[in-house]
Amino acid sequence: MLRNSIIVFLIGISALPATAQQVLTESEAVSKALANNKNIQSASLQVKQQQQLLKSAINLPNPEFFWESPTGNFYTGSITQSFEFPTVYSNQYRLQKQQIGVAQKEQQITQADLKYRIKALYLEAQFTDSLVKQLYIQDTLYEKIKLSAIRQFNAGQIDYLQQTFAETQYGEIHNLYLQSITRSKAIKAQLRWLTGIKDSIIVEPLVINITQAPFPIVPDSMALLANPTVQLLQQQQAVAKQNIALQKSKALPGLAFGYFNQGERDTKWNNRFRFGITIPLWFGQYKSNISAAKTEQQVIQSRQEGLQQELSAQVINASSEMNANWQSVQYYQQTGLRKAQEVITTSQRFFVSGEIDYISFMRNNNDAYSIYQKYLEAVRNYNLSVINYQYLMGQL
Repeated sequence: MLRNSIIVFLIGISALPATAQQVLTESEAVSKALANNKNIQSASLQVKQQQQLLKSAINLPNPEFFWESPTGNFYTGSITQSFEFPTVYSNQYRLQKQQIGVAQKEQQITQADLKYRIKALYLEAQFTDSLVKQLYIQDTLYEKIKLSAIRQFNAGQIDYLQQTFAETQYGEIHNLYLQSITRSKAIKAQLRWLTGIKDSIIVEPLVINITQAPFPIVPDSMALLANPTVQLLQQQQAVAKQNIALQKSKALPGLAFGYFNQGERDTKWNNRFRFGITIPLWFGQYKSNISAAKTEQQVIQSRQEGLQQELSAQVINASSEMNANWQSVQYYQQTGLRKAQEVITTSQRFFVSGEIDYISFMRNNNDAYSIYQKYLEAVRNYNLSVINYQYLMGQL
């Protein structure tokens, strides 16, 4: 009997074995994307560039060479080398080391952004794969129901409305099924492009990420310090602080040393050296540089405090979303899925016994399968909120 064949399909489709394929894990996708991404390579080169500049931190002015006639009787050569106050060079060196730290923090931000993108994309691939599998079951079932309805209408066993309704429902589900396949292929193509993988890939099944339970609503202010953007501003503060020390040391007298014969040719060699100091008479310019450096530090500090306020609000929102999505997942696991299965089972029994027609049977199945889809969406939304929370807290 046609009704019985449909029920046999419903029971057997859930037991189909999965095809053995090579699975790309989330961690593998992240590591491959980090190795393949050009922005990460650029950030690494910026760190290297700042490290290379470390040797130029102790930069001496070029020596001055002259050929002149100080007495008017003959020409003689001279050389003079000037120096900043020694603390200038030590502060320049420390400042450049802090600049290396800034480049490293910027690299970490680039890495965190890419990790977030890959994790979210991988999650979407898991969701679309799960959706394709569910819609495949519906699509195959509804095609059988449609064909059965057409045959029964031609045999005069059902009316035209039931046949049309069965055809319409199949068309809707088939369209959604084809859309989900297209979406799944597009997401996996993005993953392959970002990871540099040439072959086709499949992802792990969609599961619930419970690594964040329980979920605090109000974030710990110290915990926000792990956020890479906060760490970047902290590093920029260290740069600004070191720049203040550098600008202060530049206001100190400099030194000069040279060799020059200002007497006759037979002047003793030890009388041909000269020593001197540079006097910072134009103190106003040094004072302005020091004041500007202090203001820069205040600007960065205010920016960091503002960022932490904004992050706190975002973390509170992310925690609230996690809790709401977790409640939704718990509902479907404890009640929703069980009720959906009861609807399917009861509807199948009534359909086989002839107590309901095609229209009622398909409407009941639509409602039940809609619950399964909402459960997949709840798991996807919950996992995405966890990824967002981890990104804000610097835990990716």
